[in-house]
Amino acid sequence: MIIELSPAMKGNLPTFLNASHAAPAAVYMLLALSTLCIFNMIYAVQPLPFLDEIFHIPQAEKYCRGLFREWDPKITTLPGLYLLSVGVLMPLSTVLRIDVCGTYALRMTNVFACFANFYIIHNIQKRLYPERRDLDSSLQDLLSAVNLTIFPVLYFFTFLYYTDVIATGLILLTYLLQLDGRTLLAPLTAFIAVVVRQTNIVWVAFIAFLSISHVLKLHVIQCNSRLSPKVVRSAKYLQVLLDTLLRTWNRGFTSRAQLANNILYSSAGFIVVGLCFLGFVLWNGGLVVGDRSAHQAVFNIPQIFYFSLFLVIFSSPYIVGCVKQVLVSVIKHWKLVLVLMIGCIIIIHFSTYVHPYLLADNRHYTFYVWKRLYESHFLMKYLLIPVYIFSAFSVNQLIKETDMTFQIGYFTFISLCLVPQKLLEFRYFIVPFLMLRLHICLKAWWQLIAEFILFFCINASTVYLFMTRTFYWSDSEEVQRFLW
Repeated sequence: MIIELSPAMKGNLPTFLNASHAAPAAVYMLLALSTLCIFNMIYAVQPLPFLDEIFHIPQAEKYCRGLFREWDPKITTLPGLYLLSVGVLMPLSTVLRIDVCGTYALRMTNVFACFANFYIIHNIQKRLYPERRDLDSSLQDLLSAVNLTIFPVLYFFTFLYYTDVIATGLILLTYLLQLDGRTLLAPLTAFIAVVVRQTNIVWVAFIAFLSISHVLKLHVIQCNSRLSPKVVRSAKYLQVLLDTLLRTWNRGFTSRAQLANNILYSSAGFIVVGLCFLGFVLWNGGLVVGDRSAHQAVFNIPQIFYFSLFLVIFSSPYIVGCVKQVLVSVIKHWKLVLVLMIGCIIIIHFSTYVHPYLLADNRHYTFYVWKRLYESHFLMKYLLIPVYIFSAFSVNQLIKETDMTFQIGYFTFISLCLVPQKLLEFRYFIVPFLMLRLHICLKAWWQLIAEFILFFCINASTVYLFMTRTFYWSDSEEVQRFLW
């Protein structure tokens, strides 16, 4: 691929090259130093396994000792996290001739995964927006990658031994490889992502859907040379796609076989991963391993509403920039808004689930969100409906510059990811948020800076609360801390 430089870049080529190489290195170093500093501060106050770590760390330590047949039945995820940790720490222990498979080293694997996520996110942005080659855009993309790496819900678990950082990183890596056309490596990382966390299968399916959609888009463009980007982003594209597929079908076997071959080439690996996962579910008798009592699938549509409220907060720098367009759209489609409000009232009244864990553990922020917001008054859950609808219209506005197939796929797969979940858990929102944010076209510096300040302040607050605002339960001598 030949890259043509703009006149401005040609005139300042040495400056551009120096900045394009020095800036990422400097940012990476600053991110690494600050993350390692926070990591050691948190370890100093909480060197013992905390919360879910009391299951994860002993299990990983068993694997480090070669006890692969021993399994804690309270663990509900597949052993991918422990196998990856052992794959790194056991050779290191052999080289150093000491056992490094302890709490510190196991948590440290997430720190290195965090650094890898920065690299992956930065490169995804380059693939999604190849036209952004000037110095200003490159620096914007760099700050954007930093912001997504320190996205508070994800970044906090860099400092504990949880599955989130690695599981998210593997999905992002799969997406990057798919964008690069790596039809063998992408399914491999997808398989590992599912072994780390079963629910990642939804995002593997989403990436496979995007891969097939891209093949179909190229086919449509080939058959419709005058197809404009505006049409690809509109509902009209679906009609064009259908007409093109019908014409291809009518042309005969050769045309059909060529298109089918292209689709199969791009998605065969993902299909294999899907079949393996289906085989596991049938063999296991369900999605969850271990204790299934607290992880029963339900039809919890309000999870979409909670996620929309979450988006209003964490996407606020971008939503602020499109408030006017959203309000115009709401007024224009007032009949649809009215129908949506009635539908939300019915859904909330008849389909609101409250998981026992939500009300039983006052260490999680969700406990206080539910207690002080949703249970503050019986009308509160209905009064938030306008916020949900505003958020939905805002999301539609934010991703309007993406292909129509992405828009349809995104709303479909976040539903598949969230609706079956009974527990309100912010960690379930990590990948849905990142997938949305990655596809928001960056235009203004002030939004990126505001986002960085927002994420920085939230991270500082959560780390401060975790480290200093300790408390005790009446039936336990162990110190308790606040976290997501």
